[in-house]
Amino acid sequence: MHLALGFQEVLAVDSSKEALAKAEENARLNGLRLKTLEANAFDLLRSLEKAGERFDLVVLDPPAFAKGKKDLERAYRAYKEINLRALKLLKEGGILATASCSHHMTEPLFYQMLLEAAQDARRTLRVLEKRGQPFDHPVLLNHPETHYLKFALLEVL
Repeated sequence: MHLALGFQEVLAVDSSKEALAKAEENARLNGLRLKTLEANAFDLLRSLEKAGERFDLVVLDPPAFAKGKKDLERAYRAYKEINLRALKLLKEGGILATASCSHHMTEPLFYQMLLEAAQDARRTLRVLEKRGQPFDHPVLLNHPETHYLKFALLEVL
């Protein structure tokens, strides 16, 4: 919703019809213009790339691909794929806002994955901002699973 305040066009993509219906209602109640599309993000990003689409900003907020440690290798590949596809859609100077909410995807792994995705996409990225979860979700040093949220704001150079 916040993006709809500052951009001419915002496309919200989700695989959940119910989530999109709620977003549309919220946008309507707030007088905002918002396009929605029910789709699988991986498939959509590939088709947008093939169609030659380019964007100023792509925001990725995927689910926790790694629910358990055994899922980490598969999750790493999924995070890399979705970020690689998003990077290919960005204009020069475009911004990627991306996150992982899996504590198994550690911060070093998250940034390694982003580096590999950028290399594969042949894009140079500048880190504009790194973030984690807010203070109402504290990180306890003796409980690494509490450090679950990693967020990066990256500019394509």
